[in-house]
Amino acid sequence: MFRISNRMMYNNSLINAFRNNEGLLRAQEQISSGKRINRPSDDPVGMMEVLKFRTDIGLSGQYLSVMENAESFLNTADSVLGTVHNQLKTAKEQALQQAGGLATAETRKTAAIVIDNMVEQMIQLGNTRVGHRYLFSGQRSEAPALDSNGDYTGSGRDLTAEITLNEVIPISVRASEFLTADMNPSVSAANGATPLASLNGGSGVPAGSFTITDRAGNSMLIDTTAMADLEDVITAINGGGTNITASISSNGGSLVLTDSSAPPTQPITVQANATSAALGLAGTRAVSVFTGDDLDPAITASTPISSLYGGQGMTLNDIKLLNGGASATVSFAGAVTVGDVVTALNTAGAAINITAAIDATGRKLEITSTNPATVAMAREAGTGATAEMLGIGGGRNVIPILKKLSAALKANDLPGILTSIDALDSVMDTTNSVRGAVGARVNHIITTRGSEETSQYDNTKLKSFVEDADYLAAASELAMLQTAYQATLKSASSIIQPSLLDFIR
Repeated sequence: MFRISNRMMYNNSLINAFRNNEGLLRAQEQISSGKRINRPSDDPVGMMEVLKFRTDIGLSGQYLSVMENAESFLNTADSVLGTVHNQLKTAKEQALQQAGGLATAETRKTAAIVIDNMVEQMIQLGNTRVGHRYLFSGQRSEAPALDSNGDYTGSGRDLTAEITLNEVIPISVRASEFLTADMNPSVSAANGATPLASLNGGSGVPAGSFTITDRAGNSMLIDTTAMADLEDVITAINGGGTNITASISSNGGSLVLTDSSAPPTQPITVQANATSAALGLAGTRAVSVFTGDDLDPAITASTPISSLYGGQGMTLNDIKLLNGGASATVSFAGAVTVGDVVTALNTAGAAINITAAIDATGRKLEITSTNPATVAMAREAGTGATAEMLGIGGGRNVIPILKKLSAALKANDLPGILTSIDALDSVMDTTNSVRGAVGARVNHIITTRGSEETSQYDNTKLKSFVEDADYLAAASELAMLQTAYQATLKSASSIIQPSLLDFIR
């Protein structure tokens, strides 16, 4: 015969009480927190869904923040472009007045002062900042876009942002798109195509050495002392006896180190010093493909035409040179390098006292008159944008054209003033075109933001459906569990009667 002891009854009563109390606490937690799932053990499958929804909601929040910053950038750029256009209208009014029959050498000198002040304003506008970033410097947004002469010193590539999954758009406008040209050549591994002296805007690469260590721990020493161009650097790295090979990035802007170590045991490490930094390679990265920083080469006589404008190249149509009342048409037939272009300009310009050269910044070309009484100008002979993209015509060359206008006014050069009027029309058209592109990007961001906000709302709603508690159901269950708990305690007190031994101490 099986005997039920008092201990068994005590234990059974405690188990039932604890079970009911645990359910009671769980129901109370759901009501107080509003959540059905407060920990993975509450619903493992449901918790996985909740975590996925939280990740998606968090990503949407990040994208919305990025879009807010991007819209701020682009709206500021739009405002600046509007100001530039208004200034150009004023410049054109000045040019038209000084081209009239009532203008004199003195009135033109006075107007030149207005234009000179306008050039300074353009430089200030080009160096506009949003927070700590320069708006028109491209990827080099930590530094001013223009130097004191109005020459572009920023990056040849736009600052970009990922506004939603796998969608990256440019959020900057480079000053080289509307204030002054930057021919922005891509780098090349061909012999002599990219001299080391041309890198970093013409600052070059200081002679020196540095080590590169692959992901298996093998090291090589790269010494640039006797190297002339980027081909020499790539050849030295590829022959260094490690698992690293060097190449040019797909956008033609930097060096790429690819590590084939299997299995990798450490990061790629490039010794940091002035030489490696100038090659864009200094640092340590735990990746198998190490993409360096933008090398930003200046143009040289050997720079291929095909490498200009980030490797897109440019079409060389005929242009017309003008100096005083004289003009000459330039044909670039057979030109392959920038040096060929300069030679063609000088050959045609010799008859009208114009000389051409690469400007001091290595960003564009420049033409000058050997006659101090006239100003050298250039424009398209037909269709195309050859003069503009070479940096000697209108279009994207607001600051150079204003300087030409000022020089023509000071020299009392009426033909130069008249030519400047046509050039001002062209730079105003370009400014409007760039402004339209900015507006299109803003509209795209607004549309994308609406979709992202909808996605965030939908994910929040779905997360709530899985995670949140049904308040009425939870309250009903709480009331039921409270009744059951009280009943358990009452029945246990009735079943388990105290005996005399319970009072013995």
